[in-house]
Amino acid sequence: GNYCIFLPKFHCKLNPIEMYWGWVKYRFREIPKKTFQDAKDAAFKYLHTCPTEVIRCFINQSFCWMSAYQCRLTGKAAEWVVEDF
Repeated sequence: GNYCIFLPKFHCKLNPIEMYWGWVKYRFREIPKKTFQDAKDAAFKYLHTCPTEVIRCFINQSFCWMSAYQCRLTGKAAEWVVEDF
């Protein structure tokens, strides 16, 4: 079956899509673009080139944050637990 998880809007640690957008924007900014068409082509290129393994890492990291928050960890403690995994 499928799961439906309701997440806070735009939460950079709980939403894997926010991590994905960050990855795309970082790659997009790395290359020079002289025209609007160059920018458009670069955007489509990076939207479609994020490796599946990287997306899995984003999802796993989000679940780690959810677990830390479910255990009522906050701030540095939650950060330490998530980075340890």
